[in-house]
Amino acid sequence: MSVKLPLFPFSLVLVAIILSAPVLADYAPRLETRFTGLDRPILIRNAHDGSQRLFIVEQTGRIKVVQPGATVPTLFLDLSSKSFVPVVTGDERGLLGMAFNPNFATNGKFYAYYIRASDGSSVIAEYRTTSGDGTGNTADVSTERILITVPQPFSNHKAGMMDFGTDGYLYISLGDGGSSNDPGNRSQNKSLLYGKMLRIDPNVPDGSQEQYLIPPTNPFTGTGTARCDTGSTASGTTCQEIWLLGFRNPWRWSFDRSNGQMWIGDVGESAVEEIDTVTTGGGNYGWRVYEGNQCTGIDPGLCNPANFVFPIFTYSHIAGRCAITGGYVYRGTLGSLPAGAYTFADYCTGELWMLQNGQQVLLQNTHKNIVSFGEDEAGEIYVCYANGQIDKITRARASGDLDGDFKTDIAVYRPGQGVWYVINSSNDSLRIQQFGLPEDIPAPEDYDGDNVTDIGVFRPSTGTWYYFRSSDGTVGIIQFGLPGDIPAAGDYDGDKKADLTVYRPSTGTWFTQRSTDGGFSVVKFGLSQDIPTPGDFDGDGRYDIAVWRPTDGIWYRLNSSNGAFAAIQFGLNGDEPAPGDFDGDGRNDLIVFRPSTRIWYILQSSNGAFAAFQWGLSDDVPAVGDYDGDGKDDIAVFRPSTGVWYIRLTGTGALQAAQFGLSTDLPVPSYDLP
Repeated sequence: MSVKLPLFPFSLVLVAIILSAPVLADYAPRLETRFTGLDRPILIRNAHDGSQRLFIVEQTGRIKVVQPGATVPTLFLDLSSKSFVPVVTGDERGLLGMAFNPNFATNGKFYAYYIRASDGSSVIAEYRTTSGDGTGNTADVSTERILITVPQPFSNHKAGMMDFGTDGYLYISLGDGGSSNDPGNRSQNKSLLYGKMLRIDPNVPDGSQEQYLIPPTNPFTGTGTARCDTGSTASGTTCQEIWLLGFRNPWRWSFDRSNGQMWIGDVGESAVEEIDTVTTGGGNYGWRVYEGNQCTGIDPGLCNPANFVFPIFTYSHIAGRCAITGGYVYRGTLGSLPAGAYTFADYCTGELWMLQNGQQVLLQNTHKNIVSFGEDEAGEIYVCYANGQIDKITRARASGDLDGDFKTDIAVYRPGQGVWYVINSSNDSLRIQQFGLPEDIPAPEDYDGDNVTDIGVFRPSTGTWYYFRSSDGTVGIIQFGLPGDIPAAGDYDGDKKADLTVYRPSTGTWFTQRSTDGGFSVVKFGLSQDIPTPGDFDGDGRYDIAVWRPTDGIWYRLNSSNGAFAAIQFGLNGDEPAPGDFDGDGRNDLIVFRPSTRIWYILQSSNGAFAAFQWGLSDDVPAVGDYDGDGKDDIAVFRPSTGVWYIRLTGTGALQAAQFGLSTDLPVPSYDLP
């Protein structure tokens, strides 16, 4: 139910006094570090099998797998004996690509692209899991079946990306063979596979003499064509594997999961980087006649624009830029990027951009060598760096952010008056809003999905939720719950909007009404004395059902990513749970405040590190939040006896104090758990 101001039910009084309007921040992404200490991670993939696993390809020859909710990868396949081991930054050899068979869930087949140590040739090979189906978490190197071998004349320009299209065929990118300016003019030579995008069908019967088939709809078949299993055919004859030609080094490319369109980042020579889009085969993308949309002058007589397909976007080598790293079109549900935005980066500068409606927008300058991107099954995008780190792109958000600047605001709810008092961190202005009755429990959350925390309350006597949408000023009124229930709203279905949720202590049951479809779920999880502590503990962008049990200090949760159960002993009876993301990895850490000793205990999700800080007095109320907007939650308390806030900024260790509130006030951040 929604009503426009000032029409309200008789039981709800709402008056807003905003002394100075908050300043809403523009859209902002955030890079959450998910993995470190990897050995030159060069790609991150998913198997499209519903398992939610991530597969990390290391250039030095290993593929690792990460289970949903896990932080430490395990070995999936070791090809280090077959591929070159790069010894310097920027080496273009080694293990370069990986793709999963569309039927991986049943046949366990996947494909790898590596540079063979014995002779430097490019090799495309098929492997199988040890289990023989997609349930396997290890692969058998002895199952190798080599599909294509391409000799390489130089050490650079190998390309290396592979993936299956919606047509079920395997697409493979090869660079022009190396050196500079394509000295053999290989990219324009249809008798060679260099500088091409290939399309093959690897699904052949076991024991077949041919290791792959040529799709009948490939653009170059019939008279004057031949298979090029070893990289070439007789001069004047066209390779049947060719899907596209005229590339220099299409290092990273991807398919838009919404429509199957191919997006290619083709690395330039010395002046121009380009992005190409493809909807059909047979096109010539210009190299070495053109670099981007500029005629190179190497073959001046061939510079006829009518004969080539030109990029949709280019950028030049200025300010240290040198090589494009292509990414993905964002189609995730968490709003981490605008829908349809294409991510890409420059390897040398570490600038991370999105291309939206033809406009290049800088997301962040990482100052790191960005070697690749990756996409998980939910469509969320990851960034791989040469330093062994992988980040996930997320949308900047802070709990208790009532003005939309990605910082937690100092705010209180005054039950006796039903009034909210907020200091907008965007401009230090004061907001006073009457919304609620003395019996109401504060339930601030983002109910409308605009990335701003909405004022909200849960009324125990009637089991009714009231919330004020920041996006349009309407009020939502929904009856969901019973007297005695504890409100635990959060985004459990991953659509950026908080779902109405209550925990019923009398039965240890969770009730959730999903914002995606209006349906509801019922999960029995907990005991009457448990304290609900929902939040995103497994890093999949959805809240997990979780409780902390004071009697034994154990945290119990159900991971939303895979339904797995976890139980961790952390805390003592008398502690106050205060979960938050203190290490900035997008996962809730386990945190308790011990009033008896005034000590905070933190167990970080990223690496299992333990920390303890003495901060506060025994009667203080924990008010964890990201007060400085750095993506990491800060230790904070509200002292009812004096109405003073004390904040310890996690990033810098700086201390802050602010007088704001009365002894009966309730600190808002503590009711909007991260």
